[in-house]
Amino acid sequence: MIVYDLKEEYTITRLCKYLNVSTSGYYRWLKLGRPIRYSFDEVLADMIEEIFYETYKGYRFIRDEIIRRYGVIYNDKTVYKYMKILGLSSPVRKKRYQCCTKEEPNEKARIVCENFLARNFTASRPLEKLVTDVSYIYCQQGRMYLSVIKDLYDNSIIAYQISKYNDLKLVMDNLATAIGAKWNPTRFCVLHSDRGFQYTNELYIKYLDSYGITVSHSRKANCYDNACCENFFGHLKSEYLELHSLPKANEELIQMIDQYIYFYNYERPQRKLKGMTPMEYRNAYLNS
Repeated sequence: MIVYDLKEEYTITRLCKYLNVSTSGYYRWLKLGRPIRYSFDEVLADMIEEIFYETYKGYRFIRDEIIRRYGVIYNDKTVYKYMKILGLSSPVRKKRYQCCTKEEPNEKARIVCENFLARNFTASRPLEKLVTDVSYIYCQQGRMYLSVIKDLYDNSIIAYQISKYNDLKLVMDNLATAIGAKWNPTRFCVLHSDRGFQYTNELYIKYLDSYGITVSHSRKANCYDNACCENFFGHLKSEYLELHSLPKANEELIQMIDQYIYFYNYERPQRKLKGMTPMEYRNAYLNS
């Protein structure tokens, strides 16, 4: 395959776009061991991926949903085989008993990428270098979790989600908000995070790869590698949350977070941005 032959000279995303082939199809071909000819049903694979990323269900559910949506009947084993090839596995139902320690399956399930960002926190344009993290926030009803994605070009918060649960859904929902429908996969983008369980999950890695986004992880036990994202949480808590009494309910806490992030993006000037707010600095670039 031409993409494989030229991957050392050009990016895979660029080659696939030029040759009018999908990046997912290329990675499927790699999964199959790079055969010259193979019978692989791209239509079925697309249907499986579409339903899986909507529901994160197992092969039985997906097989039934294919019948319901498209009126096409496939065997359970066929859907299961394709999910194995595509690297899809339902996180919904887990085994109650395991014959190994907790550390063993967790380590096997994690995908840790290199520290591509390498503390180079300067970006030349919007959506070139992004960082993300999750932090605790509190109200009288208990603890909630705030996930943010920060653009290092102008320090703006381009997406955030608040949840009662620190789980994969929180991070994936935030990614969907940041990427949106107009994402351009041909432009280079790196998203950096720590090695939290959400960010080393296979679903997270594959989701970003499908949009051509390079995944970067901090080095082990090195908080400074993602200091620029931790810096935002520090401003949020010291400049706003700690100056007010603890909110009574979750809704009040969410409203406070909404107000501060709007203030941070649109009204809080930064010396690093030549005295402009993040949105003013961003708009200056977009209008130039």
